[in-house]
Amino acid sequence: LYNMNLSFLLPAMALALGIATSIYFLRDWFMHKSRPRLLLLWAGGLFLMYWFQVPGILAALGKSVTISRFNLFFALTLPITFLALILFYLGIVDALDIKIKRTAKIALFVWFASAALFFGYTFVLHKGVIETYSMPLIGNLVFYMPLRLLIIATFIWWFYATALPLEPKTKIFAVLGSLGVVVESLLGILRNIMVIKMVLSYPPSFWYLAMTSNKTFFVLQTTSIFFLVFGFYFLHRMYYRTRAIQGPVI
Repeated sequence: LYNMNLSFLLPAMALALGIATSIYFLRDWFMHKSRPRLLLLWAGGLFLMYWFQVPGILAALGKSVTISRFNLFFALTLPITFLALILFYLGIVDALDIKIKRTAKIALFVWFASAALFFGYTFVLHKGVIETYSMPLIGNLVFYMPLRLLIIATFIWWFYATALPLEPKTKIFAVLGSLGVVVESLLGILRNIMVIKMVLSYPPSFWYLAMTSNKTFFVLQTTSIFFLVFGFYFLHRMYYRTRAIQGPVI
């Protein structure tokens, strides 16, 4: 019963927290006359991030779940999870006032399109028949993990290049916000490594069971959301101060 409760509570909590914090940042965006884009990007990313867990939540509730029936669902939600990370990244570069070139934006679009095509081929054209480990390996090593590394590298470059001249209170916001997002990214990379390790210990067709059978994965995921929202909160306070924008009282 204890394991069943955790199997339901942890992924359900991650999904609920993602939706709730999405609403929070959407509300904050709406309350600002300036309508800062970063809040809308983060709200969208948080809303999209955790829907891939729905089959696991249903199974924990005792519903009969056949993974092959969720082929279209996974074809949509796995690239959407990657899109959520891209939205986080775009919001972060807005908060840090980093101007990314048009070629970089095109590269991000091509990266996302590649993820959509890859997962679409795996779950729609190939009908979800997982005979090799290419899906979890490519998904984690080509899409999710490199983008998290890019987010960490962006903060390191920004602190080295521009963060030192900030006035003291703004600098505190910058440090707290950056730490929150970097810790979440590190926990995300740890989860990527855990998924690869767990999936490789099962036959390829049992990839979803392998991923959802480890409670530590969901503990880390739920913890990550708190670090992510903590980081976003202080980054957007920093954003207001650097632009002399008076945000709502939160």
